[in-house]
Amino acid sequence: MQCSWVLVVGFYSFLQETAHQYPTLKENFEFIYPTILSRLQKGDTLLDIGCFLGHDLRRAVFDGAPSDKLYGVDVVDHWTLGYEFFRDSGRFSAKFIECDVLTPNNELQSLYGKIDIICVTSLLHQWEWEGQVVAAKQLVSFSRPGTIVTGHQIGTSDGASKEKSGKDTSFSWMRQDPKTWAEMWDEVGKATGTEWKSDAHLRTFEERGLDKESLTYLGEHARLLEFVVYRIR
Repeated sequence: MQCSWVLVVGFYSFLQETAHQYPTLKENFEFIYPTILSRLQKGDTLLDIGCFLGHDLRRAVFDGAPSDKLYGVDVVDHWTLGYEFFRDSGRFSAKFIECDVLTPNNELQSLYGKIDIICVTSLLHQWEWEGQVVAAKQLVSFSRPGTIVTGHQIGTSDGASKEKSGKDTSFSWMRQDPKTWAEMWDEVGKATGTEWKSDAHLRTFEERGLDKESLTYLGEHARLLEFVVYRIR
């Protein structure tokens, strides 16, 4: 599967930690983040996929979570710079793994079935439907009953659609909406012998405090698809 380029560096978005803004729930419009913190303080494990510097993991520790059960994975080692940037080498105990989550090494595979909270932000939208299904199945490998998968990605308010990426018209990716997102997790559940409940909704970029003008290239129907997906069994 081909992957689009990453804009996190150019937009300096790594300076805007997103952990405390993890999605609100449709049913009561409360943030999921306090629940995540509470579970971490009781001993749950968390895996941040596409963690970059580890800034969201550090926010969780700042807010009271222990760092010894936090894991971060990315395709390139950014965390060496992260330790310099945050000046916390020797004090921050999260475990970082350099690996492609779609082709996991032995170290990453050792986490199969051991993760309670999976954070995946701005990642799955890089692929078409088939690629997102493959990636979601890989997330299931880390889970166990009670696990939650949470984060956000680029979605659409105009019905799920396949998009072309910039000038490279040979590459396309899929924007989902809450309906197709739930359907994807139903498909993933059937394929993996698990069951999931999706709580997803769309938010505008302005609602997340982002500059709409800098994101006009995404089109007028682009939204943030926020999600919390629960593993039932």
